Amino acid sequence: MSRLRVGLLSNPTAAQGTAHRVGRQVGHLLRLAGISVVDLSGPSAPVARARAEEVRDSLTALVVVGGDGTVSLGAEIVAETPVRLGIVPAGSGNDFARALGLTVNDPESSTRALLHALSRPVVTIDAIEITADGDHAPPHRSLALGNVNLGFDALVNARANSARTGHSIRYTTAVLRELPAFAPLPFWIEVDGGERLDVDATILTLCSSGVFGRGMKMVPDARIDDGQLELATVSGIGRAQLLRLFPKVFAGTHTSLDAVDIRPVREVRVGLRHGRSLRAYADGEPRAMLPLTARVLPGAVRLLADPSTVRGLDPVAEGAQ
Repeated sequence: MSRLRVGLLSNPTAAQGTAHRVGRQVGHLLRLAGISVVDLSGPSAPVARARAEEVRDSLTALVVVGGDGTVSLGAEIVAETPVRLGIVPAGSGNDFARALGLTVNDPESSTRALLHALSRPVVTIDAIEITADGDHAPPHRSLALGNVNLGFDALVNARANSARTGHSIRYTTAVLRELPAFAPLPFWIEVDGGERLDVDATILTLCSSGVFGRGMKMVPDARIDDGQLELATVSGIGRAQLLRLFPKVFAGTHTSLDAVDIRPVREVRVGLRHGRSLRAYADGEPRAMLPLTARVLPGAVRLLADPSTVRGLDPVAEGAQ
């Protein structure tokens, strides 16, 4: 019997219960392969977190089954520890998994990939640490692996999460419903400790993977292991131009437009002027209210994946594995 011990954490509600069923299949297949599996799933994220943290030091890897929010939860549990994070995408969006090129909703293929990765070199990827400024600080560190959405993209995310439509059209529907009343938001931004700048922006996103909204390629060339983030800003356009922008973002052909600015950063402080309030979203989940600080944690998460098959890695770093 293998000495490898893997924790399995499934989101019981992701994709209307699909993740729970996929998690059971993955657990069964891992056990058949001789892996010791401990099921850490719970009725809520806090319960699952507590179970995982209690046994974390005994685990070789933590395998999460669900969508982007479940992946973020797993990252928070294993960040800056030797425990590797395995991902079985089975949520409604799966944007981080898409950015990596992982197979979606295929438990057999996902399990084979995890078993293969156990014998492969460790892949380290960056995380984004999010902390609220002022009195809204969360009770624990909030991490994301994909993106932090701060503008129109955050408002759309909030509307999409509350929608009852099928997940395949939820984001598009939310865009169309949010658009008529939207106006550029009056942000202030401090980049890498620099001076405070006022920016009226439509979209403001801090990217590691650069993919969100069920496949929108906000930063097509983003890397998840280069020790930096990309701050993507869209400004100076109206509603009609914004609507025409989205198909280009899905194709990743928007980056040369004058309205789009993408620059590398390590830390960003951002808030809203004129007493406006807004909640940031990251990897599909609600996070801190603005103002907040988000910074890169280079190599904070050890990914259970084959470095030769994962997209979004720095080519030089990958070749050095």
